Amino acid sequence: MTLDEAINAACDAIGIMPPKRYQLGRWAKTDTLAGKSGKGDGRVMVDDDRVTAWNWQTGVRHTVWLDSDRTPEQRRVSARKVAERAEDQRRRADDAAKVAQRIVSSAVPANHPYLSMKGFPDEKALTLDAAAIRDIGGRYLVPDGGQRAIVIPVRIGGQIRSIQLIWEGGTKKFLAGGEIGGASHRISNGSETWLCEGYATGLSLRAALHSLYRPATVLVCFSASNIVAVAKTINGRCFVAADHDAPPKVNPNQFGGLGAGEYYAKASGKPYMMPDLIGTDINDLHCRQGIFPVQSLVLSATRRAAHRRAA
Repeated sequence: MTLDEAINAACDAIGIMPPKRYQLGRWAKTDTLAGKSGKGDGRVMVDDDRVTAWNWQTGVRHTVWLDSDRTPEQRRVSARKVAERAEDQRRRADDAAKVAQRIVSSAVPANHPYLSMKGFPDEKALTLDAAAIRDIGGRYLVPDGGQRAIVIPVRIGGQIRSIQLIWEGGTKKFLAGGEIGGASHRISNGSETWLCEGYATGLSLRAALHSLYRPATVLVCFSASNIVAVAKTINGRCFVAADHDAPPKVNPNQFGGLGAGEYYAKASGKPYMMPDLIGTDINDLHCRQGIFPVQSLVLSATRRAAHRRAA
């Protein structure tokens, strides 16, 4: 694999644009594939032996290793660099956790335009105004025109390790350096567990489960790949509500011809469901056709799981 191929593969895996220029050992800024709302929210680092891409909107990183013949000394140097970066990442994560806790403690429950747009005008979530977010966390967290954001605590083992901010138009931001791997946000409790990517999807899923009288825990996992990590921590019955993503454009066979949502849902080993229409999620289905199609998907997924257990 050439360096350019490695850069393209790493960026494509997490939905960011390859950088126009880069320097070895330094993070290069780029954009995500989310358009204007993702401007400047991608980072790429090129080293002697790997390329690491980082999507600040989703918090997901992906590394592609380069094929190279290295001497033992080169391997030792590389290992030392990896250890140094791991320690730096740990410090950054701890700093981000402190910032996240300050933002969460400053937020107050309120209605929000994003919730109305997603079909939940009466729903209240933690919110905080742009000025406070800018003061506590930094200007990069506030998109152009952002006035007030939904603040979603990102927890690992019950502790707040980061936040996701959702702005009026749907722009999503994570804290730089915050931990996302294995993290989730709980929006309901019950005897079975459902995992999904996004907050609005979680609300639609909660509504469908509640209307079916199925008390369930709904966990927002923030990205398709992170569903796999969260699924490993769940005991008891667990299901996945996947987004129906299209296969990646740059490398359509990267996920075996599947979209990222279905690929990682399968990788979780849990029963899963997703809407029929490519490019949509459960909330899209809910907003477009109402709660009944979502209920039908839930029932189909649970029946298939019951049949497999009985077989």
